[in-house]
Amino acid sequence: MIELLKNIFGKNKIQKVEPEPVKVSGKCLKLLEWEQFLERLHQTDHYISRKEYLPEVQKFSETMQSLKTIDEHGVLEAYCNQNGFALEKARVLYSEYENIIHLVDQINDSYVDAKLVEEQSYLDQILKEVDPVIRLDEDQRKVVLSDEDYSLVIAGAGAGKTTTVAAKVKYLVEKQKIDPKQILIISFTNKAVNELRGKINRDLNIPCPIATFHSTGNAILHKKDPEKLNIIDGSKLYYCVQGYFRGTILKDPGVVNSLILFFASYFDAPYEGDDINHFFNHMANANYATMRSELDDFKEEIIDRKSRKKVTIQNEIVRSIQEVEIANFLYLNGIEYTYEPIYPYNIRMASKPYTPDFKIMQGNHTAYIEHFGITEEGKNFLYDEKTLTAYKKAVNDKISLHRQHGTELIYTFSAYKDGRSISDHLEEKLVQRGFELHRRSDEEIVKKLIAMEENKYIRRLVFLVINFIRNFKVNGYDEGDFAELARKTSNVRTRLFLDICHGCFLEYKKYLIENHAVD
Repeated sequence: MIELLKNIFGKNKIQKVEPEPVKVSGKCLKLLEWEQFLERLHQTDHYISRKEYLPEVQKFSETMQSLKTIDEHGVLEAYCNQNGFALEKARVLYSEYENIIHLVDQINDSYVDAKLVEEQSYLDQILKEVDPVIRLDEDQRKVVLSDEDYSLVIAGAGAGKTTTVAAKVKYLVEKQKIDPKQILIISFTNKAVNELRGKINRDLNIPCPIATFHSTGNAILHKKDPEKLNIIDGSKLYYCVQGYFRGTILKDPGVVNSLILFFASYFDAPYEGDDINHFFNHMANANYATMRSELDDFKEEIIDRKSRKKVTIQNEIVRSIQEVEIANFLYLNGIEYTYEPIYPYNIRMASKPYTPDFKIMQGNHTAYIEHFGITEEGKNFLYDEKTLTAYKKAVNDKISLHRQHGTELIYTFSAYKDGRSISDHLEEKLVQRGFELHRRSDEEIVKKLIAMEENKYIRRLVFLVINFIRNFKVNGYDEGDFAELARKTSNVRTRLFLDICHGCFLEYKKYLIENHAVD
């Protein structure tokens, strides 16, 4: 025990624990100061704002953290005895520190309740210059009497927001002796601002500034920069991002590569959780069109059974996000494929023809690809034990069928023990089987993507990037923060997305600087 106390408070400071209390030592003087501060709060006869008490509370944070550490080590009683302080009082003071916001709220509520009675006559007549029949209700009076540094008034249409704000301003000026120039009133719409000006500036003759959020921000910017600034709307960001994808991106091979990889493998990332409801919501909103169909490279013709006419398939839709990844990998690497062809041999006792996921062809070399919806270790959180057993049997039946008829089968799993992607494993297996990968150039793919205005990849990505950049700027981030955000994540999809957004952000920032504009 003594050694532990030495470690916490410094060697040779404590020799032994005395049962008799001594004079309060320097270590506990801060607790006495905190107690005195609480007494002053209780004796306060005005509304206590956060600006008034939070800086004081911060002064005691180190003392209270030390007290918490001592208590967690089970030596608080010994510490109090050694320093001449009552154990229960120390615990009460710490508890009040932890609940200081609640305590101040209670004090302020009591103050407002007393003022409601004391100022009743004044509040009854507070807006007689505006309209003699106006009578504030209790909630409105509480808003007027509360004296926080910043006040936000929220209510439905016609509920009396303008009336409440006008009454509060008059109370601040007449009762609290606040200079009207030190009061700023902001609203969203010009209509609301005009109503407030009518009641406050004209009827009450109080010359405080009243403005919209937009004009307030504009005034602040012009105060720092007297030159005329161009205020642009949200559409400019859209055109900047769109323009970046149409041309500028081709100048940066690194971002082009990130874009292709993001499209091919990570745009609609597979669900990684274990919540069944979230999984089905994810499935319902997923898009399983492949790059081959989206880039208008898929023109397979079939015969309509009723009309006997040829019909061009405009969209190639597969069954899962992971099959999209496989199809995109094959397309990007020049491997010709057919999705779900009818296999020339049937599985015994099967009720319908067997259709492997993919048939791939390169010259005279043909193989089939099956993607199994279980991990390499044979797991799937969606399946109960019985279903999983049946699924594994179906997997073995397919593998056996290919062996029996001498057809080449390449198979993939939903996840691998080594953590590498499906594409990585597929590439490895294709090369081992003698297939040659002829990577389509990134420039070719990107040009096809940006040439198609209705392409789902670019269309969705543009809006995704726009929303990200808006939130990025609203939260005060700038160019240097991209590296920090990337450093904080190990998620490949997130890193690729940040890389793409970084390029778009720089393009937009460049436009703002060149045009001396702000958004």
